[in-house]
Amino acid sequence: MTMLHLVATVALINVALLLGATWYEAVVMAPNYERDVPDSITAARRFLARTTPAHYFRILAPLGQLFALAATVLGWGGPGRGGFVTALVTLVVADVITFTFHYPRLAVMFKTAEPVAPERLGRAAREWAMGNWVRGILLVVAQLALLHGLLVTGVAG
Repeated sequence: MTMLHLVATVALINVALLLGATWYEAVVMAPNYERDVPDSITAARRFLARTTPAHYFRILAPLGQLFALAATVLGWGGPGRGGFVTALVTLVVADVITFTFHYPRLAVMFKTAEPVAPERLGRAAREWAMGNWVRGILLVVAQLALLHGLLVTGVAG
């Protein structure tokens, strides 16, 4: 096993973990946030009082970028470069969207002192849910790009 194989495989696993958590949030958590605003947000605030998904994503997202960067550097001269670069750029774009789009909506839902107007909470929850699907699609692209990089490099087979 080469260092490129190891690093790209760790990046692939990392993105799979991000992808699974993102789809879980989209399918399970988001509908519950939107269900009965403001009561649903109040219940979610109570439930997420000790730890939040941010604790998970703030560790895995930078690690995914780091390993995608390492795969890009290690595979720069090879045929997998395009896949690794695509994965890295896609992961960075997903994080930019997270910080500029998702975090402000999460702040309205979970950090703003209560009471927040139910219409504002509902809009933030709906927008966050829609944006989460976009983030999930970007993670699918990153996952496929890493897999492509591994396959064309010949280290996945």
